Amino acid sequence: MQQGHFRRNGYDPSLERVHHLGLLIGQGVAACAIHDTRTGEPQFLAWAADVPALFLASLPKLPRSVSFVLLPEWSTLVPDGALGMNNGMQHLALVHGHQPHGALRDEPLRTLGATCLYTHDGTQEQVVVERFPNARSLPLQAVLVRSAQSRSTSGPILLLHRGMDRTDVCIAQGQRVLLSTSYPVRTADDLLYFCLLAAERCGLPPEGVVLRYGGTHLRPEERRILQRYFTLAATATSALWSGLNEEAAAPIDRWTAAVDQFACVS
Repeated sequence: MQQGHFRRNGYDPSLERVHHLGLLIGQGVAACAIHDTRTGEPQFLAWAADVPALFLASLPKLPRSVSFVLLPEWSTLVPDGALGMNNGMQHLALVHGHQPHGALRDEPLRTLGATCLYTHDGTQEQVVVERFPNARSLPLQAVLVRSAQSRSTSGPILLLHRGMDRTDVCIAQGQRVLLSTSYPVRTADDLLYFCLLAAERCGLPPEGVVLRYGGTHLRPEERRILQRYFTLAATATSALWSGLNEEAAAPIDRWTAAVDQFACVS
């Protein structure tokens, strides 16, 4: 993967305690998305193979806040009433079929009355925290849930994140989450099948649900096949980012897991 970036005119990384920095790292990619916390406007987006994105000179010297998503992760949503003192790993093992490695973490989702339990690669986390001691870990599943909720004010939405060998899907209608799960995906046909299955499980016809796609390993042929079957399919890129320049529109949806972190912490 080639390194690249987009930068808004006037972006000043020397400003202290002004920016939010969202990081996405894992499975051969890394990206950082920077927002101005005073206005919410996007300022800078960069990507590279693995962790060099953490050490760019263009990152804010003293950001107001930092968050990060590490992939792959093993996660599940658990209703608060079912979450016991020491049964978190049991929930993950039931969902994923094995005992995940790594330290168990949790992210409350108060609008759902649930908690997202997750683990990820502790080695990568140490690299992030050494560079940004105030960094806050976020699970991809929680980022998708909050993003889907914020996008579903006018009707049901299916938001997907295409990873290396799986796709995470969230379907929401208003503040109500209808489905949040992961599917194994290797081909464009796999991706289409599981998106159709997810919509069907929620009683939604393909022409009746807004589909927004993104993800680190989303390919052009996958965008095309989704648009063929879901008439309301389009990129998950925020309109705020699309104004950076014409070239920015195509790749930005690969980095939605970095871009959408701002909504989780702002």
